[in-house]
Amino acid sequence: MVSASAAFALLDRVKDLELPLRRYLLPDRFHRIEVETDSRCNRSCYYCPVAVDRRPAHKMSVELFTDIVDQLAEMKFRGRFSPHFYGEPLLDRRLPDLVGIVRTKLPKAQVVVYSNGDLLSPEKARALLDAGVGLFIVTFEEGPTQAWKQTEPTLSPAERRRFLVRGFEEGVKRPFNRGGLIRFPGREKHQSACFAPASAVVVDAWGKLRLCPNDYHGEVEWGDLNRERLADVWDKAEFRALRRALLRGEFHKPICRACVGLEERPALATNPPRAAP
Repeated sequence: MVSASAAFALLDRVKDLELPLRRYLLPDRFHRIEVETDSRCNRSCYYCPVAVDRRPAHKMSVELFTDIVDQLAEMKFRGRFSPHFYGEPLLDRRLPDLVGIVRTKLPKAQVVVYSNGDLLSPEKARALLDAGVGLFIVTFEEGPTQAWKQTEPTLSPAERRRFLVRGFEEGVKRPFNRGGLIRFPGREKHQSACFAPASAVVVDAWGKLRLCPNDYHGEVEWGDLNRERLADVWDKAEFRALRRALLRGEFHKPICRACVGLEERPALATNPPRAAP
């Protein structure tokens, strides 16, 4: 069985290859999408802007969620679908049913759930596995949660391979500063180019299409899926131009320049390195 640390190291190597592939070979098409169903989070992790600037509580309607999935089906989407942004997805009691909608309408997509693990009980894990979740990525702030300790023994060896579990300190060596909102002295992530907007679509609980997973405050809003079609938003000339510019290493927007370390912005929090537990 591959260890979680080895699996995450492999993911990092794959990500390193994605930039040249996106720049020179791959078509201008996203292969990941995050659709946040619930903006709430039960934690205030020190490495997340939720800890210092919590957003209003809001749930995406089932009607809008289903419409987005239907549009993805029309686009023959077969990549990674994640029901999250900064909200904790397991807070949404509708999640197994929503995952079922994705599995039915997007049979070739992979459903990946990111979680802090607090609510990952044996019953909830079973419901989500049965609904069609292909992979769970669980990040602990302060070691394995009690819920995970109760859940892990109930899983078969094959099912355990569908859970990548890590602690933040030892598992995330170069965290994103979330557009300059959170500082990590000594662990800054610097990039010469960026493929995030070219590879992933991010939709918040209100149906707004954000620049990327690091655009917590919605500084760059590309569209509103309550009144626009996803394919039309993706095809906007200014969005296409920005994706190409970022792939070339041209960072024009302040949030992008702060994210890759080219300039500093007033941060919400500064977090010194912590000793691994």
